[in-house]
Amino acid sequence: MATPVGVIEGFFGPEWAWEARRSLAPFLKVHGGDFYLYAPKRDPGLRKAWREEWSPEYCESLATLSAQYRAHGVRFGVGLSPFAIGSRLKAEDRRNLEEKIDLLVAAGVDLLGVFFDDMHKEENLARTQIEVVRLIRERFSKPLLFCPSYYSEDPILDRVFGERPQGYLEELADGIDREVEIIWTGPKVISPELTPEYLENTAARLGRKPFLWENLFANDGPKNCNFLKVVPYSGRNPGVLSRISGVGFNLMNQAHLSRIAFLSARRVLLNGCDPVEALKRVEEETQSPDFAAFLSKEAPTFASRGLSGLGDSEKQEFLKQCARFSEPSAREIAAWLRGEYAVGPECLTD
Repeated sequence: MATPVGVIEGFFGPEWAWEARRSLAPFLKVHGGDFYLYAPKRDPGLRKAWREEWSPEYCESLATLSAQYRAHGVRFGVGLSPFAIGSRLKAEDRRNLEEKIDLLVAAGVDLLGVFFDDMHKEENLARTQIEVVRLIRERFSKPLLFCPSYYSEDPILDRVFGERPQGYLEELADGIDREVEIIWTGPKVISPELTPEYLENTAARLGRKPFLWENLFANDGPKNCNFLKVVPYSGRNPGVLSRISGVGFNLMNQAHLSRIAFLSARRVLLNGCDPVEALKRVEEETQSPDFAAFLSKEAPTFASRGLSGLGDSEKQEFLKQCARFSEPSAREIAAWLRGEYAVGPECLTD
């Protein structure tokens, strides 16, 4: 079976529009994406307010989106983060979890994420998370993705959320059913390089191949939001795909620019294409000739100098150029130039 490659909307900051989420389904169908997982950090119902009742309208929006992906033969998933679950699973939280899982099953979710990322450390961390996963497995029989609180060796996680408990990962590996995927981002939250050897070592620690949460294109922090990462998918050896159980690209806050990055990265992973050439070809194939030329020329500036590195006159000139194009990606660049994609301190790992 081929390693699944898909998209995760799992970032902080401005979310994608519902129309962009819906139109991603035919895009993934045409271009070979295997799944989309809805998990924006700004959706309170999936994170800090997960205990609160979900409205019928909210449940219907998830069911409608699920049906859209199902119609195109692409799996649809949702990521639930049981925020502040504490040092033990209380009876009330157990009931809340059961209720939310039943609602997601009713919505037709094909893939479920249970995410404990970017939360402050609690006592009995591994034991409580194992209990949560087991509870969910009793009510959800389809594929399950688990993101641990410490999903990388990156020391920034210890500095921000508290030092990781000794033996945390090993306890999870032993206590979580082997059919459950465990998410990993690599040696860093945004890993500049991933090698087959590193991934093999990670698999030994997890007791299974890691599911790669790929943050290379993410720009959802107070520093990273200054950059548009329409960049070549580099630092990944062609042998990476056989060492992971799947990969979900957590992309940019800009939905349409993200499609260019995703498609070029997919070609690098699956076809062994040169990263620079893959990006250039995708730009030419999916955009008008004039906008593809503009993007090829200016995207390196947006990725390296960033918004804060541009003068006012440069921004105005770029805005004039963007106004000439009809592509949604051009409108996203214009909105970024106007500062509409700013992300505050909600992202603590930037």
